[in-house]
Amino acid sequence: MVTSCIMQLSIDGDFLYFLVDAAVMAFQYWNPEALCSPLVQAKKDGGDLVDAYASYIKGSGIGVETYSQKHLKKTSPGENSSDRLWWFQVCTEVAYFQVAPANDSVRSSKVDSRHVSVSVTFSFLFLCTVGLINIFPPWIMIRYHLDLCRNVFGDGVYSEVDATNLYYGGTKIAGSKIVFTNGSQDPWRHASKQASSSEMPSYLMSCHNCGHRTDLRGCPQSPLNPEGNDKDCSSPDAVNKVRQQITDLMDLWLSECTDAERDWSAI
Repeated sequence: MVTSCIMQLSIDGDFLYFLVDAAVMAFQYWNPEALCSPLVQAKKDGGDLVDAYASYIKGSGIGVETYSQKHLKKTSPGENSSDRLWWFQVCTEVAYFQVAPANDSVRSSKVDSRHVSVSVTFSFLFLCTVGLINIFPPWIMIRYHLDLCRNVFGDGVYSEVDATNLYYGGTKIAGSKIVFTNGSQDPWRHASKQASSSEMPSYLMSCHNCGHRTDLRGCPQSPLNPEGNDKDCSSPDAVNKVRQQITDLMDLWLSECTDAERDWSAI
């Protein structure tokens, strides 16, 4: 499996990025046991952690091509065109570069092409027992992201974060009547609005497998069920409570729009 990935991902950074994302996807998309159970069991049995992780990746269905810069450079429409669109937004607007903090990081400070087998598996075990992590030292991944943007989209492409924040309001969001919902296990919740404010409530669905888009899809397990099923969430009540709050707010806000229209028609 590792050999196959290396053949498809000729750039070291692409391979390292894929290697970590493969673990994070288990938490982001509602199925942490798929990753944690085989790693913890291998540790207990004295087995090879790299083999256990490779087996997990092989059965996860995560597409290796998504992480290939050669793939990202393709401009013709196709089944996975959204990969390029996402990176264009990252490279021009938001700079969501997944880097490790400079101090007190649980991400390995030694990971490079010479230390993968030791540092990566240790970090993944830590992920399963403590929480979400990444393993890239900041200087490697900042350079990697900037090089990716330049290689895929050309010289001069750089994330205009200040312009993006100015347009959308930054932490003072330029909008109203917006609902923010997050799953407790979704890594992306830390890039979301997590505190409620006037006309912009934020709700957190807390459960063991509440991940990305749980409010819409419930908690599909592997294999993925696009329709979702809240019964597969470890706490269905937590999900349904938030869904009901969303429904109530939509009804309220839509009724306010209807009342406003009636007022205008009377003039």
